[in-house]
Amino acid sequence: MKKKAFTLIELLVVISIIAMLLAILMPSLSAVKKKATSAVCLANLRQMSTAWYLYAGDNDGRVVGGSTTRNSPYDEWSPGVPAYSWVLFPLNDSGSPVNERNSDVEQKINGIKAGLLYTYLENPKVYHCPGDKRYQTAPVKGGSGKGGYRTYSIVGGMNGVNPAGGWEIVPITVDSQIRQPSSKYVFVEEMDGRGCNAGSWVINPKSKGWVDPMGIWHGDSSTLGFADGHAELHKWREDSTVKMCEEQTFYAPLLPGEEGTDREYMLEHYPYKSLK
Repeated sequence: MKKKAFTLIELLVVISIIAMLLAILMPSLSAVKKKATSAVCLANLRQMSTAWYLYAGDNDGRVVGGSTTRNSPYDEWSPGVPAYSWVLFPLNDSGSPVNERNSDVEQKINGIKAGLLYTYLENPKVYHCPGDKRYQTAPVKGGSGKGGYRTYSIVGGMNGVNPAGGWEIVPITVDSQIRQPSSKYVFVEEMDGRGCNAGSWVINPKSKGWVDPMGIWHGDSSTLGFADGHAELHKWREDSTVKMCEEQTFYAPLLPGEEGTDREYMLEHYPYKSLK
């Protein structure tokens, strides 16, 4: 007996139904993926914040250096200041610094392993958000090479900038200088386009100006790690903030008509010892 086959119209109807179902399901799957990514990211920052806290406890309260350095006893971003760096710039297998935009993932991980926090957190994956794909692509702001692998940066106010430099603050160097640790963030997801998250993440409290963009891999949100060891997922409210992050814009201005809610939040919770 001859089996009856689908007609062309029936096949088109089935294909249309499948397409409709995919169109309905895809946004849901994307949302689930972002939620899973943010859960991993929050877990990463809880571990990093705890490691940061333990380092201070083991070193007479001294806060680990929040900037990056190119394998030098002194921080090139803060001349004359000992580095005590939590991570280094990318290194080759011999331990020599390499150009960050020309470095591969293993060289970026070598820089992570050479940092002072690695003995507290011996897993390079914890330094990376799974939603951060910069290491696979060229930097947004021109140039060749690939983007960064390390997702998180320590903020300038946590021993990440030179107190004698051109910044607007005197940074915290010992944990006893931190006021309200549960409200002061230490780690920020950063979307630096220079091949790695160079230096530290900075905002200017006196002039109320952005300096560095944040990383947004969780639906216009970023994870923050705080000085008491907890982590939060923070939603950005203004389109200009999201645009600044997507385009990796440094020193983004406050546009006319904007309330600056995002900026005010980051300023309120930004830690430092004192203003200059």
